[in-house]
Formats: sequence, C-alpha cells, structure tokens
Amino acid sequence: MSVDVKQVYEEISADEGKVLHAYLCSEHHKTVGIGHKVLETDAENDLDIYGIGADVTDDQRISEDRCYELFQGDVQIAIDGCEKIYSNWEELPQEAQHILVNMCFQLGQGGLGKFKNFKVAIEDYQWQRASMEMLDSRWAKQTPERAERLESRMLALADN
Repeated sequence: MSVDVKQVYEEISADEGKVLHAYLCSEHHKTVGIGHKVLETDAENDLDIYGIGADVTDDQRISEDRCYELFQGDVQIAIDGCEKIYSNWEELPQEAQHILVNMCFQLGQGGLGKFKNFKVAIEDYQWQRASMEMLDSRWAKQTPERAERLESRMLALADN
C-alpha cells in the first residue's frame, strides 16, 4: 500500500489552508500555497508578503498549477522523511502513512523524528499508544485542532 497523494492533498490542504499569495506563517516564515515555506531558490521569493485574505493583484499570486506543483514536492519530501524515520514504513496501513505524512509535512523530518516514544509505538503497531504520544507534545499544544483530528484517526486504527 502506498500513499494516495490526491487524498493527502485534500487532507493537508484542509489542515493548512491554501493561500495563493505570500504570507507569514505562525512561525514567521514566508509561505505560499499550501503551507509551502518559500526558499531563496524559489521563484516565489520575489513575491511581496500580504496578510491572509488581502486583496492581492494577479502578479503577486501563484497559479493553482504552481500551488499543486509546490505541494507535490513538499509531500514527497514528507514521504521521504517518513521512510527515513520509520523502519516499517512500507508495511504500515495507508491510513497510518497518511497521518504520518501530514505530521511530517507540518513538522519536517527533524521535528517528527524527535517523537521518540511515538516512533516506537508506530513501529510496534500500537495505535492507541501512538495516539496518546501525539497529544503529549508541544505540537499538540501549538496546533490543537489538527493534532486532535489526526490523533482520533490514529486511535481509530486500534479498532481495526
């Protein structure tokens, strides 16, 4: 079973939101599209920063196609990160993979990799323990709605 990028696109875009102009995220990084942190090498580095919901001229926006292109690259980075973190990545249920990709998309490989007890629970297929570890984190305090949504999906795996 592998990650369904289209489904993950829907899930993460619902969590991240989609903004077709540059803005500052909660961590004060220049961001565009679906949570894409703008890099110095990105063409979007030239865009001006506006508040979310601002009336922005077309020359300061990216297209839907570019938004999806950036997103696909970011999802692949998250998948690659998960493959490096979890020794049993290929054997995990697709739902677990989608939850983990969502978390890695938000936290980065370095951030998600710090969830040591969570990693052990995932590699032991202990979904209930994994869900508890998700909520016992700074991440859950910073983005409680997203953490609770993902945690309830993780917990549901315990019932399967």
